[in-house]
Amino acid sequence: MKQLFVFVLSLYTSLTWAVLEVTILKQDEDAFPIVISDFSIIGDASQGKEIAHIMRDNFNRSGEFNASSANYVISNEPNFDKWKAKKIEAIVIGKLEKISKKVFNVEIELLDVYSKKTLYKDKFAVHNSGIRRIAHYLSDQIYHALLGEKGSFDTRLAYITVTNNDKGEREYSLEISDSDAQNPQTILKSKEPVLSPAWSPDQNRIAYVSFRNARSEVFIQYPFVRRKTQKLPYFDGIASAPSWHPNGKSLLLTLSKNGNKDIYSYQLTSKKLTRLTTDVGIDTEASYSPEGDKIVFTSNRSGQVQVYIKDLKTNKINKATFKGRYNAKAVFSPDGKSLAMVHREGKDYRIALLDIATKDLIIMTNNQLDESPFFSPNGGMIIFATNKGGSGVLSVVSILGRQTFELVSKVGEVREPNWSHYLKK
Repeated sequence: MKQLFVFVLSLYTSLTWAVLEVTILKQDEDAFPIVISDFSIIGDASQGKEIAHIMRDNFNRSGEFNASSANYVISNEPNFDKWKAKKIEAIVIGKLEKISKKVFNVEIELLDVYSKKTLYKDKFAVHNSGIRRIAHYLSDQIYHALLGEKGSFDTRLAYITVTNNDKGEREYSLEISDSDAQNPQTILKSKEPVLSPAWSPDQNRIAYVSFRNARSEVFIQYPFVRRKTQKLPYFDGIASAPSWHPNGKSLLLTLSKNGNKDIYSYQLTSKKLTRLTTDVGIDTEASYSPEGDKIVFTSNRSGQVQVYIKDLKTNKINKATFKGRYNAKAVFSPDGKSLAMVHREGKDYRIALLDIATKDLIIMTNNQLDESPFFSPNGGMIIFATNKGGSGVLSVVSILGRQTFELVSKVGEVREPNWSHYLKK
């Protein structure tokens, strides 16, 4: 049996009460039908229901599955003809056994209803503090077994919440959570605006913009260790829009040195600052391609706000967007073939998906004020900020199924989402 002890790292800051509520707004009726049964329980192990519940929620949010419960625990010898009659294509069964005060054995099996074959089977030992993590991990394993692609469940979100305190003053919080918006943690509170959180590739750092010194500066926070917040040097002017290189050793920044906004790369170890754009127009909101050999950025150099791609090997810059007069805040998909961006349609700002090779632009949303798109690690979903009822909320749209769900704060509003890369095992 594999020993997979999963522990939840304790943050040195307090828990937040700004829990995000998840609401599915649109679901694809033709999604893959799967049943995830509550796990059978041996001993005092009530977490069996929790694991199955988290997994069902994960699959239903993905936009590619219609996951349901069997309303009872399925045995090790399921009635395949019964599930076939109900048009269920796969079933998940599991067992949770308490073997000590804080350790459980978890067994899981994925069965194809039509072939009656086992597609995935495993057994783990897990610490009770890692129940949520193991549910996300198993969801990823089943997702891969069924689709041949990585899932994005065992990952994290970062976002900004804005509330009013008892004195009516605005208060900004940098929050992180699991990919399902649960298990939230506050890692920074400030009376000054906090913007643009960005996970490092190794998950150990978050870069962000703060006005704590009465000007726009970039900081790096270490959410899981007791380490002092790192402030990047003052670069003469504003510093904004940090984005990590895939190797985690440098950041892209927008700096207004010499009175003009341009894109720079800052190497964290050598502290070397390299200018990447030199146009008289405004260049901003840059991010790296998955291989780190290109950057995409927003510029008004043509007289309109459009998206451009620079090849860092040849230094050649090409315009990426041609449809519409406003395209901005673009980010590469994990496979490097597409860009998610904000596209103006009439008076509305919506999330769009651009095929880089063909230049085909697909409008993904139907809102009035969308912003800050970011891909899930597997490229199957896009998270973004939007406005609902005059308040900021987060929304997620799936690429294939056009599944849509919303993340709404119980208090205040929520902005500027960023989705982590895959977590280390």
